[in-house]
Amino acid sequence: MVSVDFRTRSAAVGTVDLVTFRDHHLPDLLDRHGRAAGAAARRLSLPPLTLRVGGEQLTFVPGDELTVRPDASAELLATLDPVTFSDLVQDVVSLFGAQMTGRAELVHGTVAAFVEWEPVLRCLIDGRPVHRPGDIGFRDRTGGPLDPRRSFTLDDDPAEYGHFLAEAGYLHLRGVFTEAEMAAVSAELDTAIAAAARDDGASWWARTEPGGWYPARILGFNHQSATLRELLTGPRFRSLAGCTDDTWVQRDPLLDDAAEGLLKKVGVVEGASDVSWHKDCTMGGHSHHCAGLVVGISVTGAGPETGELGVVPGSHRANIATLGIEGLDLTALPLPTRPGDLTVHLSCTLHMSRPPVGGERRVVYTGFGLAPRPGHETPALDRTESRRRRAELSDRVIGHQRTGGPDRARLASHEL
Repeated sequence: MVSVDFRTRSAAVGTVDLVTFRDHHLPDLLDRHGRAAGAAARRLSLPPLTLRVGGEQLTFVPGDELTVRPDASAELLATLDPVTFSDLVQDVVSLFGAQMTGRAELVHGTVAAFVEWEPVLRCLIDGRPVHRPGDIGFRDRTGGPLDPRRSFTLDDDPAEYGHFLAEAGYLHLRGVFTEAEMAAVSAELDTAIAAAARDDGASWWARTEPGGWYPARILGFNHQSATLRELLTGPRFRSLAGCTDDTWVQRDPLLDDAAEGLLKKVGVVEGASDVSWHKDCTMGGHSHHCAGLVVGISVTGAGPETGELGVVPGSHRANIATLGIEGLDLTALPLPTRPGDLTVHLSCTLHMSRPPVGGERRVVYTGFGLAPRPGHETPALDRTESRRRRAELSDRVIGHQRTGGPDRARLASHEL
């Protein structure tokens, strides 16, 4: 079979300050990756980028080879605190993540130009080639053309759909659960929604006009749905972990916040609902965590009227900036589903959720993470802190998409 483990780092190694990075790391990085990074920056028509940390600064200049100067460029200049700079060069946070969360202040230049430097920095620091049109093709296990619209069932060979996952970055698995099972999950979601409160710390809310606020996402829904717990601990769901050669870890459905129940209504104007094109590693951390398996359980069907998941085949293999998909040579596809179907996408696959226009959609999201590497354990957050961080991040991202100034159009949902 295949692997979708893209990790190249085990953990951040303390704080790396700008002077240490410049004097001890940068010369070797420029020797190894400077030509590829510089050519990519020039191909993307990027202006020079200056990162300023305290009284020190670095300016990255495109060219046949990337060059670095100690002076400032007034065209594109951002200030970072020392911790953010260290996190940036260790791929704990991305340029997009730093700007989105207020950890980087853009003094000169546009957000779009700032974010478009991200794949070039990853090329320089991590050696990941920046995507070029035509780089990515799709082949089945025999070497023939791969149909990106293909779907599977659990009766198919796991090696077959595991290969598809590695090539395309997603799966559509038909009829994994029954309509009766989905009806039971839906009824339990109704009960959880009725019990939710705006300040409970266990739900995210959205607002429609004229309907007002409603709980759009129930966190830890597995704790409130006996049917869902049974499905997540059963052999049908757990068989997903056997489709690649990787070792997958499922959050414990009996103990952890292992699943979220979502209700997507028509006409949401505020709050956490549909998110436009993004990778789950857009905020940073690809080399530490990717790829995870994000599994959507279709409680109701999903299509053009009720909103469905959209994906960009092959995008998990593309080192790109992720402000939308404008100009990308890979074609976006919708994944319409029926009740009981599963969608699976890798955490670094570009995906989006189309807003419903003709009827509501219900879906449960859960998944698997890659097992920690030897000697590296991911620190656990308690449930309250984990929910708080995710809610804060969601508010920032969705708020930026709805009010996002000059770059709003690039973040808008693309027509599938």
